[in-house]
Amino acid sequence: MELLDIPLPASHPAGHGLLRIRGTTVDGTVERAEVVTGLMHRGAEKLFESRDYRQILSLANRHDWLSSFDGELSAARVMEEALGIPVPPRAETLRIGISELCRVNHHLYWLGETVAALGGEATRLRSARAAVTNALDLITGARMHLMIVRIGGLSMDITDAWRSQLALEQAVAAAADCFDEIAERLEGVAILTREQAVEYATSGIVARASGWARDQRDHVRPVVGESGDALARMQCLAQEVQVSCDYLEALQLPSGEVSTKLPRTIRLPEGEYYGASETASGVNGWWIVSRGDVVPWRMKMRTASFNNAAALGACLPGTRVEDLPVALMSFLLVAGDMDK
Repeated sequence: MELLDIPLPASHPAGHGLLRIRGTTVDGTVERAEVVTGLMHRGAEKLFESRDYRQILSLANRHDWLSSFDGELSAARVMEEALGIPVPPRAETLRIGISELCRVNHHLYWLGETVAALGGEATRLRSARAAVTNALDLITGARMHLMIVRIGGLSMDITDAWRSQLALEQAVAAAADCFDEIAERLEGVAILTREQAVEYATSGIVARASGWARDQRDHVRPVVGESGDALARMQCLAQEVQVSCDYLEALQLPSGEVSTKLPRTIRLPEGEYYGASETASGVNGWWIVSRGDVVPWRMKMRTASFNNAAALGACLPGTRVEDLPVALMSFLLVAGDMDK
């Protein structure tokens, strides 16, 4: 057995952290492979247990720094269900809209840096993502860690004219034709079958590109691939940009409040609670055990990257060593999301 260090540009999202692959190779081809995680343990779950429920949202925002808004939103939804708190319709609509915009931002980043790492022209993708990031800054006051979700709604309202600032056409155009130069490098690399995708409980693009139409969202149609290779995963990313932008174009904002008045301290009723939400990276699951205190007795997180990383190890046998960086790029792994 040997450790294979995967060379990736420092700017690429999959290049963050210390992810390694342990395995054996024969004549330049992977025979066995196991993804090695756990080198950047962040202790997030224990930190949750020493914070009150409002403070937890700021930590939930940070474990997957490329899907940060979805992190705070998915955690808040579990708490709201446990407390029986209704979210105002305007706040819920804005939450979904911002989540889809952050999905566009996330996907453009992965596409742009992957194209650049493979020697393609990524200027349009990077410019489109910069425009989306600027729009998020204008409408929320932050570019990456938005932190506007509150238990029961949002911390602020957003003007009805927000969509005029989103630059959606630029995003769709950039994502639509970015594969011409790199398709040959992606095709047939790290094929994950539908059976493997189900067996390893994958989610997000990794699951859907293998033909498993797993998507927690009910407001858009899922984009589903067939071949399960690196090319299918990147094509699903690009197609989801189109779907999210179409949703944002058609979105109608109801009037009304964006928050629910809550007591000064929040205590979840004693018991166990679980909820799962779809993020740009995949499914986030949250299990909370409460003993009626202002902090959870136990809080555990199921992250998308952890299961997807295990599936990466399963589909690598037969992959050429020089294609390992391509395989790793296509699985959308974030180090903090794996080593939570």
